[in-house]
Amino acid sequence: MIGIAAPNTHSKQNHTALGTRGCTLTGTNKALCSKSGHQLVCTRGFTNDWLTGVWHEIRSLKVVDWPGTCFNVNRLEYHYPNLRELGFYNCTLITKLKGRFTAVSRIEKLSVHGLTSLWEVPAEMVSQMSQLKVIDFRSNVLRHLKAPLLKGPKKLEKVYLSDNKWDCSDGGLDWLAMEHENGTIKRMIGDYYLLVCHQQLYRGKPLHKVMDIIKMVRETCPQPCLCAMTHVVTDRVGGIIPLITVGCANKKLTVPPTTLPLGATTLRLEGNKLNTIRPLVQEPQYRKLMDLYLDNNSIPAVKELEGSEWFTTFRVLSLRGNFLKQIPVYAFDKAFQANNNIMGVFLGQNPWRCDCHFIPRFQALLLKYKRIIRDLSDIRCSKSEDKTISQVQISTMPLGNVCGRTETKLMPISSINIVNVVLSFLIFIIIVRFIYDWHHFRTTGKLPWLSSILP
Repeated sequence: MIGIAAPNTHSKQNHTALGTRGCTLTGTNKALCSKSGHQLVCTRGFTNDWLTGVWHEIRSLKVVDWPGTCFNVNRLEYHYPNLRELGFYNCTLITKLKGRFTAVSRIEKLSVHGLTSLWEVPAEMVSQMSQLKVIDFRSNVLRHLKAPLLKGPKKLEKVYLSDNKWDCSDGGLDWLAMEHENGTIKRMIGDYYLLVCHQQLYRGKPLHKVMDIIKMVRETCPQPCLCAMTHVVTDRVGGIIPLITVGCANKKLTVPPTTLPLGATTLRLEGNKLNTIRPLVQEPQYRKLMDLYLDNNSIPAVKELEGSEWFTTFRVLSLRGNFLKQIPVYAFDKAFQANNNIMGVFLGQNPWRCDCHFIPRFQALLLKYKRIIRDLSDIRCSKSEDKTISQVQISTMPLGNVCGRTETKLMPISSINIVNVVLSFLIFIIIVRFIYDWHHFRTTGKLPWLSSILP
């Protein structure tokens, strides 16, 4: 076995000199090798007498405190053809293990410990080691692990990988996530359930739980979308709750995806061909979405939001660049008051209808919730021949521009106002008729005609 240990106090000059020949096995004046039975331990390099000739009796080699930044394994098989165990210990300078063992290598155990500068062991170094049975990479700073490193050696039985700095977020371990629960590789890793993620958002989370989530996301992500776990949180009992973003932007979709991964909180549908939000606010699979991005679609109305449960719990809603001319202002006001989760609403770059019926209420909504509606400067009237309102920012526009006398005369009367006028006229007629009948009865004593014919 070969081991590499932390270097002792060397001068800067010695370090520089040793570093330049770090990938050789050349002896140094600091090197010290000792043999015990079939085991050879070399500290701070190899002495010259152990780099001449062939040493058939050496079966275990430990390299301790290697003084260079690189180690080339190619020459080991020439000098030590009967090696069974190879180990590196406390080699704090090594940043690269170079070379490869051939298919005829007899090494059965490879150990690497205490390498504080080595992030990854090259797969090609061991992929052809036909007799390799045990790999022990505990207590290093390894971040990545390529599949051929564990799948190459045909006789590999056990692998130990704990106490490293595994990066679960960059895709370097995704192949491990896709392994079956009882797959060959997972059963081979003796301390699989002790591995912990180190970098970025997964820091401190059990690696096997993160891998299970990555597998679930990949298997349930709808086509042609791309899914990513953007954050994880821990519940009260230590379980991991993933926050997943489903990216379906610019996929030429006419309908949203019918399924989402468990834990999906963000759905990005920008740049598609959607013309309604009905399924997004009414179908059960979308109810747990927090952030919904619908920019640059063909949505003409959002009346489906009124009364929607999702509208009172969402966090981000972006409707920029659609065909919206107006919205149900009362429904938006009511939902904004009830929703404590809102972080942002985006309504800009829509062709808003600017008339006296809609704009006063809409402007009041924009000003009331200006901390929520994040793109006020882009919420403008649609293009028109009237220069006083064409492309004018609605939140700062004088209401006189749309509610002048001319505009009031030209403004169409809504159906509800017509009904109100008719009802008012009928009530007036009933009151007048009642007063007439009462006066006629007082002066003549005769009941009204309708009363006289009733049984």
